[in-house]
Amino acid sequence: MRLEDIYPAVLTIILIGMVLGIGLYILAEVGNEVSDDVGSVSNETGLWINSTLSTVDLATVNGFNTFAVSACYGNVTGAGTDNTVNETIIAANYTVDTEAGTITNSTSDTFDDVACSYTYKYGGKASAAIDETIIGLGDFAGWIAIIVVVIAAAIVLGIVLSSFGRKTPGV
Repeated sequence: MRLEDIYPAVLTIILIGMVLGIGLYILAEVGNEVSDDVGSVSNETGLWINSTLSTVDLATVNGFNTFAVSACYGNVTGAGTDNTVNETIIAANYTVDTEAGTITNSTSDTFDDVACSYTYKYGGKASAAIDETIIGLGDFAGWIAIIVVVIAAAIVLGIVLSSFGRKTPGV
């Protein structure tokens, strides 16, 4: 085996890696486009706006995106530390992550008994199928690194063995 013999294998692995990368990118973009069903929730309780991150219940649905909070109210059950029940929380007191469905406090004020109304987009069966395909291809892409290491080890081993296998002329 000569060093020139490995070029086809190297080119094949590079080509497979490029096709996987481009394919995963295209699938992710298509997944975003099919996730366009609109949903809304009114006064979801069990949220908080304090020093920890608060995630809405529906943030785990397939294709969840475009999360937008329309209103939040503090001390909704009357069990909170604030004096005013159903106090409107000013939007400047929190920030939202539109893709993750999380609410983060942006001030020193804290609200532990919060209800929020929000809208979001999500995907149906098509989005779920695309997400599963992306996960499957992502798992396969992880094997590319292992294949490259095995081929590199085989090349080094082949070079070492071929150098020991040569006989000196005239001896």
